[in-house]
Order: sequence, then C-alpha cells, then structure tokens
Amino acid sequence: MLTLQSFPELKDSLRIDGSEDDDVLILLLDAAKASLKVAGVPEDKITSDYLPLYKQAIILYLEMDYEYDEKKIPRLERAFNRILLQLKAGVSYE
Repeated sequence: MLTLQSFPELKDSLRIDGSEDDDVLILLLDAAKASLKVAGVPEDKITSDYLPLYKQAIILYLEMDYEYDEKKIPRLERAFNRILLQLKAGVSYE
C-alpha cells in the first residue's frame, strides 16, 4: 500500500520540501487512490509490473491540482487518461 513515506517520488515531482504540507498530501494521495479505484484500478490489484504506472498516474493526478499554468492541464489530463487505460487493461481480477 502506497503511503507518503513509501512514495518519496511524489514530493520530489511536486517540488515539495519539508513536512508542512504532509497532511494535505496524504489527503490528496488518498483521493487519487480512491479515484483510480472508482475508475476500475484498485490498489490491491496492482502488481509490481504495474506499480511504476500506478505511481505515475497518482503523480499526474496530483500535478493537475498543483499546476497553476492552465495551458499545461490538458496535457496532464491526456497523460493521466492514457496511463489509466493502460492500467485498466493490465489489472487482473482473478
């Protein structure tokens, strides 16, 4: 299960130092995982083969919230949707 502590790349990608934003990041991380679950990609079905894509989807999801340049948001949404489709195709429900 991904936590803020086990996912240091998240803070790095958002260019966040320190721990003052940790409570908000935990909330956003949980929201991203819930969104992926609702979209058909539950965290407990992610294998090690798909973990990098799952992490990238979470990073993109959070970057859409942290991005202030409106011009970049459509590109982030396209990337997120592309990875979401790849994850949905690879998730096994056996």
